[in-house]
Amino acid sequence: MRWDRLTLGLGFGFAMLSWSMGFGAILPELRDEVMMSSSVAAIHGSLFGIFLLGFAMFGSRFFHSRSNRLVLTLSFAGMVPGAVLFGLGRTVTMTLLGAGLTGAGAAMFVIVVPAIIYAHQADDSTRVVAILNTFPMLSATLLPLAIGVAGVAHFSWRFSYLVPLIALAIAITVCTGRSAVPKVRATEPAGLNHIFGQSDMKRRWLILVCGVLVEIGTGVWAASIMREQAGASKGTAASLTVGFFIGMAIGRLSLSNLLRRFAPQRILGLCFAGALVATVPFLLGPGLVGRVIGLSLLGLMISTIYPLSIARMFELDHDTAALGRAAALASGVGVTFGPLMLGGLSDLVGLGWATTVLPMFLMLGLLTLRWHRPA
Repeated sequence: MRWDRLTLGLGFGFAMLSWSMGFGAILPELRDEVMMSSSVAAIHGSLFGIFLLGFAMFGSRFFHSRSNRLVLTLSFAGMVPGAVLFGLGRTVTMTLLGAGLTGAGAAMFVIVVPAIIYAHQADDSTRVVAILNTFPMLSATLLPLAIGVAGVAHFSWRFSYLVPLIALAIAITVCTGRSAVPKVRATEPAGLNHIFGQSDMKRRWLILVCGVLVEIGTGVWAASIMREQAGASKGTAASLTVGFFIGMAIGRLSLSNLLRRFAPQRILGLCFAGALVATVPFLLGPGLVGRVIGLSLLGLMISTIYPLSIARMFELDHDTAALGRAAALASGVGVTFGPLMLGGLSDLVGLGWATTVLPMFLMLGLLTLRWHRPA
């Protein structure tokens, strides 16, 4: 793996994506200042998924006719101003508009980056994907701590959110501004029907959906669960979610070593099973300590599902642009419906019952994997 300017810039881009869309840590604070229901709060995180779905299904010509550099630039041009607008927002309209701009930029980033990685570092692409995906986990670890410190110190969460955001934007500009970005291929873009016609693609795609849905749903609602279900105070609820992101960072950093010893499908099976077990203490306790331990274990177990599922999809076809859209479609489904299901069900039956969707989708992913015959 080569740590050149472009690779480091993409890592900072992943950190920007996670920080700019760290709504899970912020929503408890934001809802104290801006009145909104659980469903409206969930929409902030789901806008990213909605744009992922739209771009994946209808954006083939757009992404094929634009250079990777232009799409990468547009992604940052959406994430940074959108996050600033969200961080300054005092009304639901402003926060939703900011979340929408951020979601659109983040969706472009998620679609274009796999193609860039697989063109730029083709010899070690799976390892690169896994390691670069530790950047958002590190970013997501620091954001709850920053919000928690702001609460304890009695100053605004907005300052803790916006200052590192600007610092990341500067780092991205320095790293990627003059870097050579691989160009798109000149061939006609493949349709999603072609991609899903590949043997085993639908099953591998569904496994990715389940992993993303649980990862994003947990990330967005973990602080609220700690506050409303476990009785944590407002100032500490966000900080208690740090273990989830630390666990994910450790898991993704360890993935390359695990792949030297075990087959990818075996790792996926163990991770789905371990995550399913971890949801028991996370959702039921005993006590606040039990929930924190369960949440941390859940992060560790679920950490490898996204990078492994992406890599397994890219094994089945050579068209990285079309595969990027197929992967984005899976992520879009998970990102959109994970937070929305938890938010909508929370309004209907309470957050405690709503969280039962997490083990349900882990079970679905595990069953899909067990029924899957490797290609």
